[in-house]
Amino acid sequence: MRFSKSLIALALSTSLTACGGSDSSEPTGSNPPATGGGGDSGSSVYSEGVITGFGSVYVNGQRYRSGNANIAVGNNPAAEEADLKVGMVVSVAASSAGDGEDPEASDIRYEEHLQGAVTFIDTEQETLDVLGQQVVFNDLTEFDGTELSTLAVGDIVEVSGYINDDGDFYATRIELETDADEFNIKGTISSLDTDAQTFAINALTINYSGAEFDDMSADDLADGLYVKVEGENFDEETTTLTATTIENKEQNLDDIDDVDEIKIAGIVSDYNEAEGVFTVNRYTFNVNDETEFEDGPASRLANGVRVKVEAEVENEQLFAEEIEFIAKDARQKTEGQVESVDTDNQTFVINGITFTVEDDTTYLDTSGQGARQFNFADIAVNDWLKVLSVIDDNGDTVAVKVKRSDEDDRDGEVKGVASGVTVDGMTVAGVSIVFNEETEFEGDDDNNDGNLSVDEFVALFDGEEEIEVEVKGNYDGDILIAQEVEIETDDDDDGDDDQGDKTGKAEFEGAVESIDGETLVVNGIELRFDDSSELEVDDQEVSVADFIAAIEVGTVIEIEGVWREQSYVQVLEAEVE
Repeated sequence: MRFSKSLIALALSTSLTACGGSDSSEPTGSNPPATGGGGDSGSSVYSEGVITGFGSVYVNGQRYRSGNANIAVGNNPAAEEADLKVGMVVSVAASSAGDGEDPEASDIRYEEHLQGAVTFIDTEQETLDVLGQQVVFNDLTEFDGTELSTLAVGDIVEVSGYINDDGDFYATRIELETDADEFNIKGTISSLDTDAQTFAINALTINYSGAEFDDMSADDLADGLYVKVEGENFDEETTTLTATTIENKEQNLDDIDDVDEIKIAGIVSDYNEAEGVFTVNRYTFNVNDETEFEDGPASRLANGVRVKVEAEVENEQLFAEEIEFIAKDARQKTEGQVESVDTDNQTFVINGITFTVEDDTTYLDTSGQGARQFNFADIAVNDWLKVLSVIDDNGDTVAVKVKRSDEDDRDGEVKGVASGVTVDGMTVAGVSIVFNEETEFEGDDDNNDGNLSVDEFVALFDGEEEIEVEVKGNYDGDILIAQEVEIETDDDDDGDDDQGDKTGKAEFEGAVESIDGETLVVNGIELRFDDSSELEVDDQEVSVADFIAAIEVGTVIEIEGVWREQSYVQVLEAEVE
């Protein structure tokens, strides 16, 4: 069974008197305190965004009472709230009584954007390849059932998130699937060939010769149409998915013409400043003199920026009433024990740093307490937290993601501006870091393979410029003994970053596509070796000749190296399990 009507239409057909219902068994506390229904009596609400917490369901920083909601997850139209998880991008149809109560959701729907096998993992560029799609992730991405360090080529994953301005997919959630028997993808058709009965979604070829169609027919297929494709047979060599079902997923503004409040979160693309239009999640918004901006000036609006847009429909067009800028990445990462909590100012202190929370802060409890309904009100002194944060325009440290854990589950990873740097150590994100003879330092200069001595690293801090670093290590009490220290490049959150640049460090895992003497190709990347390359096969050190002899097309290898001449990777380390 499938939803044959749009979620919005379903909501509008629901009696607005339903907003008088209540979730009396659920806490009325906020995340932080709720902003209220935000509409006139009996107003309707439609929202698309990421789930940031529960008790009921928080989407786009708003709490939606969910006790009476119809919940659909994937192809299951009779799911429960327990099936929803932090990081999922969902659609919510709700109604508000306008009496200060949070809106009551009538329908909540989740559909993964992508499900398939991982074919390439680039840890340096923070990307995955799944079904011919490039998936971008970062510290804010929620991994479930796996971690980046354990994710492997061949694993089946379910991905939720947003299309970014490059047409790639930014993942808000990546979940390992252990019993998946179906692949699926949502995307825009290109290269339609009605004779061959194929079309493309980015680098993926879809064979639709035996497909069934939902809300459309084969005659409706056209370049530019947005569809969902399901299939059970994926040919990795030809990057072809044989479709069993194709469903029309085009947005229809007629469905939201009568909605009072529209809230859409995503990543800006196709921005035309002169015409005052931009796109988020395939919705086109108009900007005018009455548009209000929050957490940044109008000049910050650009392709690649993550936003939340509140809009209204007028003359079959969407006009942005308010645009709120949302952090796309975290500039600081720390972990530690809560020293104090200020409920009046909605702040808490860890490692001497005062963190403030906002409506969009994400909360998750992975500790032994395992509380599903966890938010600011549940944070207590002595809790162990992992916090991702940004610095706002007022200089405040804003927590964008708060995860409660146990002391034994600390990651040993921190990120932020380094201070008090000496040959013995430094402080990062309030954590004391100690160096030893095994600590490795990496810069952004590929002339020396990115490797620095401790003296060269310390010398970088002679000037007044602040330098961000990321540290990985192991704790000795509250002291972090650094194993790796890496200089962070200053990616611009308001536009393009350096993903895809063929410079500096390279670190990835993928299958060998071709072998030519002592040169390999993995995912289109040429790999070259020399006598200094450190190579392992089944945990045994081997020579270049023996390493090449142990490899055939299709063998999965892990690579660390540096880009040379922006055309090939000089291998420093490589491993085959």
